[in-house]
Amino acid sequence: MSKEFHKGSSNHEPLSCVDMHTVGMPTRIILSGYPDISGTLLEQRTRAKLHHDHIRTRLLQEPRGHSGMYGAVLRPETEHTRSGEAHMGVLYLHGEGYSNMCGHATIAICRFLVDLQDTVYFPRRHDLVYNAETRSVRLVLHTPGGLVESDVPTSQDGTRSDPARPVSFIAIPAFPLATDLSVDIPEPYRWPELGDRSSITFSLACASAVSCHVDVSELGFPSLREDIDISCLDFATRQLKAALNNSEVVKSQLVAPNHNDACVFGVMIEDKNTGSPAEGTNGAETGMYFFGDQHLDRSPTGSVVAARNALKYARGELKIGESWTYHSILTNRHGSEYGFIGKTVRLVETEVMGQNMKGVVVQVSGHAYYSGINTYVIEKEDLVGQNGFLLEHLDRKDSN
Repeated sequence: MSKEFHKGSSNHEPLSCVDMHTVGMPTRIILSGYPDISGTLLEQRTRAKLHHDHIRTRLLQEPRGHSGMYGAVLRPETEHTRSGEAHMGVLYLHGEGYSNMCGHATIAICRFLVDLQDTVYFPRRHDLVYNAETRSVRLVLHTPGGLVESDVPTSQDGTRSDPARPVSFIAIPAFPLATDLSVDIPEPYRWPELGDRSSITFSLACASAVSCHVDVSELGFPSLREDIDISCLDFATRQLKAALNNSEVVKSQLVAPNHNDACVFGVMIEDKNTGSPAEGTNGAETGMYFFGDQHLDRSPTGSVVAARNALKYARGELKIGESWTYHSILTNRHGSEYGFIGKTVRLVETEVMGQNMKGVVVQVSGHAYYSGINTYVIEKEDLVGQNGFLLEHLDRKDSN
């Protein structure tokens, strides 16, 4: 369809997007049609929330998306792109709001930017430096969580990304907050598989958000193999997260860098007996990550890979320079090469509320692929699809 058709049938600017997925988890990258916003990156995010949030819900929720859809707005002009410290700024979007950082989306965005030759959309494309020895390009994103350096494998001449090799990025520093912590599960928060047990044991870590890490057996399930009941795991993790966020014991552990109002954002269910290690890694495991309002990550969750390595380092299970393979229930079905690899690169220290905290910097690697190129429109008569909706939220007062 022509651009004239889109404009003629709509009273809104059409939105052109590139759709990608990172081993199953989608990222919808807005290429054009998003309103121009200025200021620092955090100021741009604030303006996006206040004035343009309908675009987020319109693109990511139904009928154009779904509850698991993720998105990104490219921001070529930020304080760090102007200073030359970053090549591109980005705002991360999801069904409920905005993220400081997203690993799976970063992998997709960085691959796309290497392929994007148009300097109208990517003014600093020619600043990318090709490394002939590694056949890769170094690219720095300015994210709300900070500067994120990536390494994107390319073709022989460096003009296109190479989908056969994984994109790597240096994640935001990750910190273990508590290892093997036990808390009681009060009656209102229990779930059937818990049985007659009164408490469970779990760990807490923080990368771009605070995550709970719990073994699948602690929840009362045998494994994360093919016969799992996702709806039961959904309910169990919803109950667990509610219990943790109402626990004074847990709240006392949530001392994390740049998270003054920290709460448990997601629950990573871990099955250490399932998954094939990629070549050169020290081991493998499988996980399911329920985050936000019970969104289920299809990928092994890039930012949480860093958190998992932080906990392994704290327990003495992984040393500096060592790597681990992390699978989702989806990548487990397609071979070891589709898992994310987390390599612990170095130690970091910081002070939070008078406490000295030790964490790790982790390199995360994974594959992203193209799904399509789309233009989305809104007709003025379309009240159903104008701002988006999520079917499972229609019974809520705050539903769109």
